[in-house]
Amino acid sequence: MDAAIGRLLGWRKKVEYVKHSDDGAAVRRTLWVVPAGNETGIVPQFTTSIDAAMLLVNEMAADGAGGVSWANGKGTAIIGDGPYCVAATPALALCIAALRAKKARVADGA
Repeated sequence: MDAAIGRLLGWRKKVEYVKHSDDGAAVRRTLWVVPAGNETGIVPQFTTSIDAAMLLVNEMAADGAGGVSWANGKGTAIIGDGPYCVAATPALALCIAALRAKKARVADGA
């Protein structure tokens, strides 16, 4: 799921084939290229890290105030006047809220 979110933000998948040192056989290696660059990096763990989920919020719904909470074993998040989003973790709830906010902005023509 993190890779799919990363793609929405501009991360690109790059596949290379390198020779394995032991037998010379080609080994497939998947790399991720950072948005707006050519350097490789690691796609943030949006669904498990609040910090990474906030990166998504800033990209998808930068103009919306919101909040996130953890209570009774559930994560809850809201952005702007959007719906409350409930998930297994606060980071995942933030991801859902950010994606819903982006969808609403697109539907409104923004």
